[in-house]
Amino acid sequence: MKVIIFASGSGSTFQYLVDNRRGFDVIALFCNRKNVKVIDRAIEAGIPVYYVDKEGKWKSELEKLSPDYILLAGYLGIVPEDVVDRFPRRILNIHPSLLPKFSGKGYYGEHVHRAVLEAGEKESGCTLHLVDGGIDTGEILAQEKVPVYPEDTPETLAERVQAVEKPLYLKGFLSYGGIECER
Repeated sequence: MKVIIFASGSGSTFQYLVDNRRGFDVIALFCNRKNVKVIDRAIEAGIPVYYVDKEGKWKSELEKLSPDYILLAGYLGIVPEDVVDRFPRRILNIHPSLLPKFSGKGYYGEHVHRAVLEAGEKESGCTLHLVDGGIDTGEILAQEKVPVYPEDTPETLAERVQAVEKPLYLKGFLSYGGIECER
């Protein structure tokens, strides 16, 4: 099974997926930022890198590669509607909240965790979902909850969420993709 990962930052989720792949090959990284660590990680792993330009030239490369799935891993961009339509139910994303809470434009990374704390939530977590035409509105595939403690900061909450996020992504994707996974 051929997988393409879209990422924009440090690439810790990208690295986790690459390091723990079984039953699928990561055939490319598509990145919409230059000089970010995820690019170095891809090059070190021997995975080709494609730049997601504003003009959309990257779409022809995506089409040529013909992936079975696209995984968004810390991708800070909106997947264009024509790409979502081209790969229906085959684009997955992990979001750092329990959707539908704390979702949509502007809710990513620390912004999500700060909003969770400001709202006085007792639990948070992450959600694996399909990508559709909206922002964080696709069908929910799996969620993992973590407690929110009174002394939490956005950083401590982020650490707790990230600890469950990567394993949930891998396990949920393997299950969704019909790949046999170890229990």
